[in-house]
Amino acid sequence: MTEERRREPRIDTISLNLFAHDNLSNELLGTVVNLSRRGIMLLTRAQADIGGVLQIDLREADQPDKPMFSMGIKVGWISPAQTPGNFWLGGRIVGITPEDSDRLHALLVQAHAPAQQA
Repeated sequence: MTEERRREPRIDTISLNLFAHDNLSNELLGTVVNLSRRGIMLLTRAQADIGGVLQIDLREADQPDKPMFSMGIKVGWISPAQTPGNFWLGGRIVGITPEDSDRLHALLVQAHAPAQQA
């Protein structure tokens, strides 16, 4: 068993249908797999450099033209996924406005609520 080293709890976001878009080019970067107050994991077709910073918007599938919130993430790791041309990408949130941080926190609290009631 591996030891949990995360500083913040994360939520699995596949059921939330969240997508990351490059907020400079507006292009789809990939699917948000999990999320915490400090980090994010994506399934993406985009290759990125470890240590590079991406400016992203998170959007819901049913409202793809309306960003929920924006953030800068520093790429911590990237590895090939089983599907050719796809990558797992993990990043640390390095830039987010106080308002977007509050929106992120609300999303995390909302996502944890059903799990705690079960």
